[in-house]
Amino acid sequence: MNENDDTRQPYQPGSTTIRFVTTSSKWLFALAVIGTALIAVYLFAVGFFVTLTTIASSLAAIGGFDVDTLDMFMSQFIRIIDIFLVATVFYIIALGFYELFIAKAPLPGWLKIIDLDDLKNKLLGLVIIALAVVLLGEALTWDGSANILSFGIAIAAGIAAISAYIWVKH
Repeated sequence: MNENDDTRQPYQPGSTTIRFVTTSSKWLFALAVIGTALIAVYLFAVGFFVTLTTIASSLAAIGGFDVDTLDMFMSQFIRIIDIFLVATVFYIIALGFYELFIAKAPLPGWLKIIDLDDLKNKLLGLVIIALAVVLLGEALTWDGSANILSFGIAIAAGIAAISAYIWVKH
């Protein structure tokens, strides 16, 4: 071997820094995955305990059931569903961050996340569902005194804006 043959890569300024940043970014996203997963677990647990207490309260009200009481419990159950939907959003974000920035995960077919746009679209779809659930909860408990029309228009405008964004992106 000739002493002039040097097969090493030439020095590139900043290459060590870039390598350090790219390898350490997995740890940063691991924190994001763990944090959002913890939020999801917390919300699922709170939703479960609120479900149990709401069911216990409704069973304690036996004998006092009327349409107004039933509407109140239905509203509470819809709000509980909203808690579970928000928990699902955080869970999907955690899985998406893991899939995009750390390693491939065995996700179901409907949850395949190839890029950040896929994650955003899944998130926006769940936001639309959550907004619709909020509107349903308000409609069930509407007593006729509040102006529900303006609330409904605001929710519809949000859903329309999100839908238009998704439509334009595709």
